[in-house]
Amino acid sequence: MRTVSQVVEEILQRSPFLTEAMYEGVANNAQIARRIKPDVEKRLMEEVSEGSIAMALHRLSKDIKRPLFGERFLKNMSDITVRSNLVEFACPASTELPHLLDVLSTSMHARKDTFFNFSRGVHESLIIVSKEFAHDVEKMLKKEKDVKKVEGLSAITLRLPEHSLNVPGLYYPILKALAMEGISFVEVMSVRTEFSIIFEEKDVDRAFSVLKRITS
Repeated sequence: MRTVSQVVEEILQRSPFLTEAMYEGVANNAQIARRIKPDVEKRLMEEVSEGSIAMALHRLSKDIKRPLFGERFLKNMSDITVRSNLVEFACPASTELPHLLDVLSTSMHARKDTFFNFSRGVHESLIIVSKEFAHDVEKMLKKEKDVKKVEGLSAITLRLPEHSLNVPGLYYPILKALAMEGISFVEVMSVRTEFSIIFEEKDVDRAFSVLKRITS
């Protein structure tokens, strides 16, 4: 028969965010015990007091280690690039867009160092391009309805190590560092080893400093 301590340890092993909260002292044992109590009782199939769970947490906290998430890969990122003067277009998903984007992609292919990203969701499509191509996109989308345009954007792109792609929580330390500095972003997108974050231009310098710090 499993003990309360064994079950609490299992829950912590599968809940790295709770482990991080314990390690950094942002939540005390009583708070965590209250949160995981239903899960502990479900696994043991009996009622358990918050006090016994808190005691188990206290014993485990003596040997607890800070979870690394994807932090061990941050120092292995090959480069960080910044692209400014970007424009975003958002519109409802359309069957015509893929063909129109093929035409736009062909015209942009000959130009080096241009930014062009297209994402299609269930209901909406998103296009982000360098400002010099904004007029071409507007012409392309002139028959589309409810097109939203946002100017004054910048992108920070990080190249991730190939062997890091299946690591749980890979993006967590990146987004956490930005959140801790109170920096907002407009969009996030990834293409295999490239992870791009779109910011308003007023925030990109601070964001770059933060990302440079955690990857250096």
